[in-house]
Amino acid sequence: MWNPFKRETDQESMANRAIDQSIETKGQQRSSAIATLEMVGTTVVATLTVIELTQDDGVVQLTELLDDLAQTGAKNFVLDVGNVQYMDSSCLGCLVQALNRMASADGGQIALVNADHSVQYLFRMTQLDRVFRICSDVLTALETIERNN
Repeated sequence: MWNPFKRETDQESMANRAIDQSIETKGQQRSSAIATLEMVGTTVVATLTVIELTQDDGVVQLTELLDDLAQTGAKNFVLDVGNVQYMDSSCLGCLVQALNRMASADGGQIALVNADHSVQYLFRMTQLDRVFRICSDVLTALETIERNN
């Protein structure tokens, strides 16, 4: 019987990670701290579930998410930011660092989809809309990324 108060042992934790990895390879969804993840070919689609990405908490959460995405072995990332109503410049810095690592390692790209008006404005104001692909939906982002590879 499952006990919600029981802590996992190291062996159980490793088994759960192995299950998560097998789910990722089968193209099914998995959850992260701030997003749900789905593999589509060589691209991972992360649908962010948070409303706000700001300062310390946002940077830590976004950095952990991007590190998790990098460990999936995906070449490209599509970030569905439809739920995010506000993002600050410190989180933009995390995205730029991740894009630089991906581009230098294997020519990977990051696309954003379903961006709120305030998020789109932040990318336009900083002229990062010229660096990141900003698309209206996931399918368009996937097509754009595949076309440019």
